[in-house]
Amino acid sequence: MQIDLEGLRIVIDGFDADLARRMVERYAPYSSPADAGSSAPRPAAGGGREDEPLRVRLGLEEIDYFIVPPEIPETNPVLVASDGDRVRYLGYRIAGWFDARGGRGEMLLSRGTFEPDLRAIENYIRAATAWQAASRGGALVHAASAVHRGNGYLFFGPSGAGKSTLSAANTRARVLSDDLSLVLPRPGGGLDIVGSPFRGTYTGGPPVIGRFPLVHGFRLVQDSRAEVREVQRARAFGELDANLPFVVDAFPKRPDLFARFEEIFAPLPLSHLHFRKDDSYWDAIERAGL
Repeated sequence: MQIDLEGLRIVIDGFDADLARRMVERYAPYSSPADAGSSAPRPAAGGGREDEPLRVRLGLEEIDYFIVPPEIPETNPVLVASDGDRVRYLGYRIAGWFDARGGRGEMLLSRGTFEPDLRAIENYIRAATAWQAASRGGALVHAASAVHRGNGYLFFGPSGAGKSTLSAANTRARVLSDDLSLVLPRPGGGLDIVGSPFRGTYTGGPPVIGRFPLVHGFRLVQDSRAEVREVQRARAFGELDANLPFVVDAFPKRPDLFARFEEIFAPLPLSHLHFRKDDSYWDAIERAGL
């Protein structure tokens, strides 16, 4: 099957018929059962070279788990390490690797049942998407996102910041996600927010397909009133940088990655958005001229 996110493509082979069907259904409308081999390569938005899809081979491993599950359920552990452009991945039921700039990858699926197969595979796909985006001048951000009057907005923050609350309260815009948002470079400069299957818990509208100019990023702050507050750029970028899952853990050994994201997000204005549990935050954004 193939997942195509506005040119960022991941092709996975090795599914049996049942798993292939469920994967295509899970990732619709961004997926197709056909291999991407016959598709014409697309120009890279940030460069001019042709983007190479990531081609992953799925295999089965005759063990129960790669990480032994705890007796009490916990947030799924995902261990990621990079050796240059080679990224190694380990979870409960998936062990594998992939090239960060497209090319090849491999994942092995164990036979245990603690974690559903689709969830285990999705964590690998999310990690691969995050690194593929970074290599192209973009990012996968732990953030809600929405399109209002043709412009894209990013609302980031750690778990509990209010991403799902803000998205559920929305009545004026199209919500792309309340959890993970894909950002890719725009041809000619700037950044776009891109529709993806990583929508989190949001079910208030159909999946959003396409790319939209990203005009502002907001660190969410729950409050009794809605207003935009300016903060020092260094602080706002540090808060954004902390919300780059699957990649942020590599920063201590890869300072070049930190510098890369600083350059990627340099064109994007960043502020704090104080909001309450309604969509008056759009009024606050409009009052701020954003």
